[in-house]
Amino acid sequence: MTFNAGKSRVSVSFFFFVTVCIALVLDTTNTAVLTLCAAAIHECGHLICMLFFGERPSRIFIAPFGFCITRFSNSSYRREMLIAFCGPLANLFAALVMLLAMLFCHVKGLIKPIAVNVALALFNLLPIEPLDCGRAVRCFLMYKLNCVKAEKTAFIIGVVFLVPLSALGFYVLIKSKYNITLLLASIYLSFMLLKRRE
Repeated sequence: MTFNAGKSRVSVSFFFFVTVCIALVLDTTNTAVLTLCAAAIHECGHLICMLFFGERPSRIFIAPFGFCITRFSNSSYRREMLIAFCGPLANLFAALVMLLAMLFCHVKGLIKPIAVNVALALFNLLPIEPLDCGRAVRCFLMYKLNCVKAEKTAFIIGVVFLVPLSALGFYVLIKSKYNITLLLASIYLSFMLLKRRE
């Protein structure tokens, strides 16, 4: 499905709809809905930061594992780092607002949404591409080193963090006997990291 939003072209992958439908049907705990809401907050953080700097997306592609945003112009490395970190910051800000609402306004049922937002923020703060912190690390290295060294160093950093993450994914699967989420995320990140090396 494709439509225009202002000057931006928005495309939604068929597999995004399939993934959402499967998650909603299989999930009895509402975790899928909360994760989708947290992901929307996350992506809004990136978009708001881009718009603050006067950058408009030319194309937004919504896929099962996140948004791919193409811009009319390229940013500086410093601005790229800031835009990358605004996604996790948006999740942490949302968690803080919900925590304050729970503490001072006595709103109930916010523990799980807070946990989902914090978990998504922390996951994206892992320095593995294509996660936000991984993108920020690569931009920082590109700013400090030449292109080849920066790419190689970013890859090594990604692998160093991906190996224990994968091991943790196996451990969670063995202990829970059903929770394959972290392991699938590790496999996806491994694929994306290796794809960047091609």
